[in-house]
Amino acid sequence: MTTHLYFIRHARSVWNDVGRWQGQADPPLGESGVAQARRLAERLRSGPPIDHLYASDLQRASATASLVAEATGLTLTLDPIWRERRVGEWEGLTTEEIAARYPEAWASRLRGPLEAPGGETLAEVMQRATEACAGLLERHPDQSVAVVSHGGMILTALVHLLGLGPSGFGLLVGGRNTAISHVIVEDGHARLDRLNDYAHLELPLPA
Repeated sequence: MTTHLYFIRHARSVWNDVGRWQGQADPPLGESGVAQARRLAERLRSGPPIDHLYASDLQRASATASLVAEATGLTLTLDPIWRERRVGEWEGLTTEEIAARYPEAWASRLRGPLEAPGGETLAEVMQRATEACAGLLERHPDQSVAVVSHGGMILTALVHLLGLGPSGFGLLVGGRNTAISHVIVEDGHARLDRLNDYAHLELPLPA
């Protein structure tokens, strides 16, 4: 039994455009993000068949997935379990502002997993990713599923599925907006087939 999981980061939001940390804040897509989402949608329309489409209910993910659903004819299911990791007091700040206002917490990323004040702990987001992945595998065995989510949540799902442990957060990197990561789960064993594939962004948008 083989299940294909495609994890796709949302297109660029207006906060991505100005370098603000988002967490579970809910800024919309920017103009560049809409263009990215259309390129993603065209790629998925003409690519390997996908049976089910899920997305975070935050609008930068749901709007990206809506364009995919429109292009592919898939029914979109929104699920808050796929939201980005909550980053508490850092939401809405730039990296420079975080480093200046929270130097000790920011420096801690060099010693272990990043923990934002007032945000979701690593254990909490890992538990959420574990439940989310288990739900997909239980509901859709032997099928192909695409999930439009967020960089931190996708990274956590990959670390979980591949059994990497906390060190995995330093081994994998978050992808560009609309990048696709593909995990094949065969008889309970997961392997990474593709990581952060954004080839569609290098192609012109069809007329």
